[in-house]
Amino acid sequence: MTEPIQWDMHPSLTCRKCGGNRLIVPDHATDDSPVTCAGCGAEIGRWGDVRVGILETAKAEGAKHVRASHTMTHKAS
Repeated sequence: MTEPIQWDMHPSLTCRKCGGNRLIVPDHATDDSPVTCAGCGAEIGRWGDVRVGILETAKAEGAKHVRASHTMTHKAS
């Protein structure tokens, strides 16, 4: 049996119980697999929902970065 996957979440995605940003996803996770906090063991949610939240946060951060770059380009002109 392999170990669960652990990684640091984006800083804006944190555990509601302890504030940690490291999560554990079971090996071979499905959308219904529980994702837990590596710090306190609290359930963060189901992998399908957590994955969507991570992707939405990444897209929002990317869009914010693009807008900031675009604004700086116009200021330099």
